[in-house]
Amino acid sequence: MNGFSAKVLRSGSAVVFFLIALTALFFAAGWDHDRNSGVPRAENGILDLTDWDFERDGVLPLNGQWEFVWQPEGGAAAHSYMTVPATWGGAELANGLKLRDQGKGVYRLTILHRPVEDMLAIRLPNISTSMRLFVDGKPLLSRGQPGSDKASTVPYQLPATVYFGGENERTELTLEVANFHHRTGGIRSELAMGTAEQIHRLEFKQTAQEWIVFGCLVMIGLYHLGLFALRRRETANLFFGLLCLFVACRMGVIGSGLFMEMHAGLTWTLAARLEYTAFILSGLFGFLYYQRMYPQEISRGLSRLAVAAGLGLTALTWLLPVLQASSVVWLYQAYVVLLSLATIAALVAAASRKREGAWLSLIGVAGLVATILNDILIYNGWLRSFDLVAFGLLFLVMMNSFGISLRLSRTYERAEQMSVELREWNNRLEERIAERTEQLRRSYRDLERMEQSRRHLISNISHDLKTPITLLQGYLEALRDGIIADEEQKNKIIRSMLNKVEGLNNLIHDLFELSILEARKAPMSFMSVKLANWHKRLTEEYELELKNRGLRFHTWLDTGGDGNAWVRIDEHRMDRVFSNLIYNAVRYTPPGGEIELGFQVTGDRKQAVLSVADTGCGIPPDDLPHIFERYYRNDKSRKSSEAGSGLGLSIAREIVEMHDGRITAENRPEGGSVFRIYLPLGTSDGGNGGL
Repeated sequence: MNGFSAKVLRSGSAVVFFLIALTALFFAAGWDHDRNSGVPRAENGILDLTDWDFERDGVLPLNGQWEFVWQPEGGAAAHSYMTVPATWGGAELANGLKLRDQGKGVYRLTILHRPVEDMLAIRLPNISTSMRLFVDGKPLLSRGQPGSDKASTVPYQLPATVYFGGENERTELTLEVANFHHRTGGIRSELAMGTAEQIHRLEFKQTAQEWIVFGCLVMIGLYHLGLFALRRRETANLFFGLLCLFVACRMGVIGSGLFMEMHAGLTWTLAARLEYTAFILSGLFGFLYYQRMYPQEISRGLSRLAVAAGLGLTALTWLLPVLQASSVVWLYQAYVVLLSLATIAALVAAASRKREGAWLSLIGVAGLVATILNDILIYNGWLRSFDLVAFGLLFLVMMNSFGISLRLSRTYERAEQMSVELREWNNRLEERIAERTEQLRRSYRDLERMEQSRRHLISNISHDLKTPITLLQGYLEALRDGIIADEEQKNKIIRSMLNKVEGLNNLIHDLFELSILEARKAPMSFMSVKLANWHKRLTEEYELELKNRGLRFHTWLDTGGDGNAWVRIDEHRMDRVFSNLIYNAVRYTPPGGEIELGFQVTGDRKQAVLSVADTGCGIPPDDLPHIFERYYRNDKSRKSSEAGSGLGLSIAREIVEMHDGRITAENRPEGGSVFRIYLPLGTSDGGNGGL
């Protein structure tokens, strides 16, 4: 790794630590500002700020116990106190009444403070789902229309700021909140109070921050869509662009309500549906992006299942009323969490397999998932923090940028290495040409040797044909002329003639079979065969015969503990291969020697290695490279009384190659030779198990 790569990784680590620290600060800040010592808290509907100096101490949250009047639909009002911020569902009033999330509540707070010359202001968050604020009995702000029932309530959520004079020592706040359209009602986020300038600055900071992040996400999304338009095969760019745009869309309808600010006609119902849809589809497109980036770790079947589930949940969002759709929001959250966990698991696997950029992607996704979980906890009222998903996505983009930089760096390294190699090739061009010339000469000599072998084989075959034909002719003439009159002698001669004819038939059959095998026209009948069963059958077939020939026959099987390991073969033709190998071993192994048959599964469980070894005289080193050639037969074989046609090993090689395998031969250090067959191992038992 060069210096640039190291800098990229160090920068990435620094960003990770920075994000962790920043997230910790956000969480710490989001728990409860008012829990810090010195921050006043409302008690029994009164907030005493007489010791609070806004200019010195800054903005404070209006948290604590507000006076509360519960006005359920069609029921009697109940007076009590309610903690702010908090949702209604499950809350219990002083009289033991447990609240539902649907209904209407009136909050009242009396604020005691020093008279101030400047205007005071209160920043109100999104309140579910409609509200009206009175200051000292004067209506200053409303969002939607809070009514006493669903028919009279118009939902609408948008943060707002109200300004009022602070010349009095006492300010009365009355906040009417109604919710009949969403699963949670009440005040989920805190209200902030300060001077007009302080609240304006806070509002500007929040809005500017959201606009900046929103603009970044839109630009990044459009950029990746542009890349996809230029190269349609790179669907990862499409999915990443859609991820950014949908996160930006969700950001536009929550928080400061950017979309509602831009278009006043956007209804609360449509905004809620957009929020849920963007949440579902951003999770889906993020998952599809990493499926395209790491297809070996995330299967297409899983991505198709994710698409089907995502489209189903999206349809549910638009078909159900918002109240029912928000009631099953746990389905949306579970869907996104499951996709996030699947993505992290896939990236962990990719990182362990040293996929390029996997570690940076894993860090980015982990940061994004942390913000998603933070958002879910906030949404369910289990945590008071900030919405950080957009920041998590920007962090993911940053990690992707580091990954791209790392890949570019490695590309430059490879380019430099290739340049060095190219210079070396140019410097050694004459040497390379000389080497190639020598290789051509060797190839020419090999071709000459093959031609000589071919002529030798033709001569041998001619001899093998001519000799039995001459003998047959002599026997037939003797029978015709009556030279042989003895019946026993005649029968002996006829049996000898039949043996010669059978040998000729075998020779012709071998030539024909080799021709159709080389042309790949031989009919094959494949079936799934268990290695253990195949090994057992070959052992039983040859054990007694070899023992009768005075040879030891040793077999062994190693399937790595998997008794169901199998291969897909044509049993008849593979029996021909083992027949050739075993009888070839018998031919060159003296009595008392040993022939070994071994079946083994490789450690990566991708191949079966089948071996036939003997303790015979071995293969001459000069003959070893040529024993599988079609026209090759060594002199020793020719002089053997049991010599064959010289085609057996060529036929064996062709049969093995038609099984997508390969065959090798070598001499054993302890003496003798060993032939090994490598066949692809089946990945699942798709057949009947064979014999």
